[in-house]
Amino acid sequence: MFSDKEAMEKMIEEILLFIRYAVPEEEQVSARDYLELFHEDQFALTVIKEYYRNLPDAREESLLKISVIEQKEQVFLLLLSTANHHYLYLTNDEEGTFLGEYEKGVVDSHILSFFDYPDQKAFSKAHSSTEGYREYLPLERMNERICPSCGTKAGDMHTLGCPVELCPWCGGQLNHCNCRFEQLGVEELTDETKLEKLEEKLEKKGRIAYATEQRPSFLKE
Repeated sequence: MFSDKEAMEKMIEEILLFIRYAVPEEEQVSARDYLELFHEDQFALTVIKEYYRNLPDAREESLLKISVIEQKEQVFLLLLSTANHHYLYLTNDEEGTFLGEYEKGVVDSHILSFFDYPDQKAFSKAHSSTEGYREYLPLERMNERICPSCGTKAGDMHTLGCPVELCPWCGGQLNHCNCRFEQLGVEELTDETKLEKLEEKLEKKGRIAYATEQRPSFLKE
């Protein structure tokens, strides 16, 4: 049996081998440099390995950036970017799965439902641009002072919509309780006007800043 450190070292060796044979020579330095950023981050290494092991559409390109699109429980929907293309991956601490090109959106109904999207059209409308996503930082899943979903630091406010944010009315998770609907007198939040009104009510009530004790229990183990 390998220790966690030995397992990561073995994974890095495998990724380096994939890079050697799957990335153009002029991009290999940038590919190795980016990999080095995550040499202690098993979560990131898992999805990087999946990218290089099965290059999307056999495109030989260096991975340049990993961004977080959605996070729920221990599952992350990630945006992996090269110089010319953007790809969707679904991942947790154990495996990464290629979903397709970003421009085509998510088509799997189970994944859409898991992240609370009624259909592919709703997802594509919410994610029409690759801009604005927060970049995944090395070892951020290990740093308790950083929110694992929106990336805010302890003591600062979550990005509105972050699934970790607590509700100031009931103390539960804001994205899962019914308070936001009850406060607005609606059954769903479907437009920017309603979201703005919700934010106003949250500010008036007193939003709850991120604190380490909010961190999901599966990330504290």
